[in-house]
Amino acid sequence: MAKVDIIMPLYNKADSVDRAIRSIRQQVFTNWRLIVVDDGSTDTGPEIVERIKAKDNRIELIRQTNQGPGAARNTGLAHSTGPYTAFLDADDEWYPRWLDKAVEMIEKYKVSLLGAMYHEWPRQQDMTHYWAKHGIVPGQYRLQGNEDPVWVEMLFFFFHVGNSLVRTEVANKYGGFYADSRCSYGEDTLFFLRIAINEPLAIIQPAAVRHHREDSGLSNLKNRPLAPFLADPETVLGYCPSDKQILLQKVLGRIALRTMRHYARNGFKKTADDLLKRFPGVRSWGFTYYRCRYEMFLSPCFAYWVLFKCAAGPPVRLFLRKTLRKLRLMKSLPDFKEKSQGNGI
Repeated sequence: MAKVDIIMPLYNKADSVDRAIRSIRQQVFTNWRLIVVDDGSTDTGPEIVERIKAKDNRIELIRQTNQGPGAARNTGLAHSTGPYTAFLDADDEWYPRWLDKAVEMIEKYKVSLLGAMYHEWPRQQDMTHYWAKHGIVPGQYRLQGNEDPVWVEMLFFFFHVGNSLVRTEVANKYGGFYADSRCSYGEDTLFFLRIAINEPLAIIQPAAVRHHREDSGLSNLKNRPLAPFLADPETVLGYCPSDKQILLQKVLGRIALRTMRHYARNGFKKTADDLLKRFPGVRSWGFTYYRCRYEMFLSPCFAYWVLFKCAAGPPVRLFLRKTLRKLRLMKSLPDFKEKSQGNGI
């Protein structure tokens, strides 16, 4: 039995799955088992996994009909036997010392869930500074119910499937991942919400994960599906202890308000209106709420503005960055190659 079971859902990621598995096989920590769950891929991804599997008996491949990422991860959880479980999507990668450090610190801190800082790719951005600006810094946490909901919202969203290690019994205790109706957006956030509202947590640095935004799908969509905990708040409130219900309701309201603004700014006024009816309590957020209503009123115009920004923004920003670097008014891009080969975790 391996100490860490790694679960990787696979659906049409032939272009990146080899990179993801290679980052696992390069881990300093070697007592792991990789469970790849092919969720009905129609490309050559499963064949690539089969070829790698023939060279490494720590890799298993499970095939199933397409049921969505939550169901694929739950299939992996059902086969997980080690004390710890980690997750890695087939389009992301780990730095070599991630598992080694994660296992060491989750045992030292005696927490249920541990997350690491990470790099956003292709921007080559270390997200440590971003999270620190929002009060999310390395350390141990356990929510009491009297925290600032704005800060708690950021804490919840820090954890994602690429940068986290969880105790297997805890992952199963809170129902695994949301999998109804082939849910493909927010099913992982719901998983971490249920754990984080109940269990002790820890965050470590330096950055241990390379999160490839360029290969992400639904997270980049303007009209992305509604997260399950917004469509049905009971999916998370039902797991929340009574002394933290008020806090969690405020946090869900914050997330709903931010989601309304996203829909409004992208021209989907009706979707924003429907969400407002489901979360009338967002009116208590004052200025942010009225700003959202203003954006909802102008939603039809915002749609054209967003299209313009998407077309003109990237080339303009690229030109400005190149010009500033030539004038030495902006630092050059950092070289992450050395870190990815072992100097980071």
